[in-house]
Amino acid sequence: MPPLGFMDAIHPEAAVASIFGFESVDVAHFATVFARLLVAFALGAAIAYRPWRALIPSRRRPLPPALENAQAQTLIAVAGALMVSVIGDNMARAFGLVGLGAFIRFRSGIKDPRDAAVLFVMIGIGMACGLGNVPMALVAAGFCGVVLALFDATGKARHRRIRVAIEMDRPRADFPALRNVLPGARVLDMPTSTADGGKLVVEVAIGEHDDAYSLIDLLEEQQVKGVRRVTLEEIRQNGG
Repeated sequence: MPPLGFMDAIHPEAAVASIFGFESVDVAHFATVFARLLVAFALGAAIAYRPWRALIPSRRRPLPPALENAQAQTLIAVAGALMVSVIGDNMARAFGLVGLGAFIRFRSGIKDPRDAAVLFVMIGIGMACGLGNVPMALVAAGFCGVVLALFDATGKARHRRIRVAIEMDRPRADFPALRNVLPGARVLDMPTSTADGGKLVVEVAIGEHDDAYSLIDLLEEQQVKGVRRVTLEEIRQNGG
């Protein structure tokens, strides 16, 4: 930027434009950059929010991605497009990508390793958009989406051990039917009397997002009769 001179003092608006770089604004160029950022945002959001999970049966459906993780992944795609647009052919600016990678690896609280991998895919999609190679970005997003959908559809549902208290009309008589519905159930408490009414307590593995309502639906669907009430109690693991 040339130093300010006497003419700049006479025309302060020209000086301001020179200081902030508005004298060389190319509206068409910025419109192109905005369109590329928009495409990066759309493709990033399509991968980050995993919309295909709504098509997976509820009992095998993974939990929806955490909102903050999905938002971060979407912004990473936009950041990749923006950085490529700013860097251009300048090798010195390209080292800024190293800082972005360090943030992803060391500064973000990522629990699932797949989320870390997805973040780097987001950078690639964003960079392709920033370079104007939208077909490559579409292919990458489509391929990544298919792979993630296959992982979600074929992956085993996560389970957790939980203590279930079931009030039943005839707990001893109806327990065999209950065990058919909840295989591997370990009995913790069962009435010794065959009198009507009682509470049965079992320890069993259920889906990570199953609750008392879903268990009642399952028991009714499998025609386990006499269920009055279902209560869940998390089993806390003692640290050693």
